[in-house]
Amino acid sequence: MKKFLNKVVPTLIKFVPVCAALMLVINSNSTSTILNGQPEAPKGLKKYRKF
Repeated sequence: MKKFLNKVVPTLIKFVPVCAALMLVINSNSTSTILNGQPEAPKGLKKYRKF
């Protein structure tokens, strides 16, 4: 059992940052998809824009 853990634990330690990076990419892509898919702002709202 100890040999098994000595092989598996280092592999899992290397796998966790890869999963975190993958989740970051998936989350940022889904956020940008939501923002790009928004409808056009109403004309009444455009008069409040200062730029």
